[in-house]
Amino acid sequence: MTYRSRPLKEYLNHAAAAQPTPGGGSVAAVAAALASTMASMAAGFTSGREKFKSVQAEIDEALGRLAETRSRLLDLADEDMKAYEAIMAAYRLPKTSDAEKAARDEAVRRATKDSLGVVENVLGGCRDILVTSLRLAGIANPNLISDVGVAGELAHGAARAALINVEVNLAGYKDKADAAAVRGRAEETMRMVEQVAKEIRSAVLASLRK
Repeated sequence: MTYRSRPLKEYLNHAAAAQPTPGGGSVAAVAAALASTMASMAAGFTSGREKFKSVQAEIDEALGRLAETRSRLLDLADEDMKAYEAIMAAYRLPKTSDAEKAARDEAVRRATKDSLGVVENVLGGCRDILVTSLRLAGIANPNLISDVGVAGELAHGAARAALINVEVNLAGYKDKADAAAVRGRAEETMRMVEQVAKEIRSAVLASLRK
């Protein structure tokens, strides 16, 4: 099922229900997509205004980048559900013989690797939103600075949620070398996320408290 063109209420009801999907990775992607909307709104209220003519090219670039990231995150919200279902299907494979056990283990490994790829991409999307939001904190219409702050906080929270989903996938992942590489990349991205989120928060609060 894809939720892209379905009512938000339906997604929320399904996420709240006692059913496997949508789960944490999907919800993290949707939260990040929501973060991007607030950054886009701030850019939108800046675009085309004479006062901000000098940064119009940057604003246009930000709007395009945010729209692309938002679309990718909505795709990832669906992909996360498919990835989880693939993992569950792999675990249900027969394991009565050594050959079946080996085939099942390989199916679980591949499905988990795919799932990790999804949540890593969600984490990367959060990072991209934060980087763009930090720039907007300096050039966007200051009347929208609080919305830039909301974008930063939502993207930060979504990134932390995505990192938790990286870890839950790694918990049952038997490819130790790949697990170490994934964790290293995720932690590096998260360090950047934490720093940029802090800078956005500081810039927003400084502006609001003038």
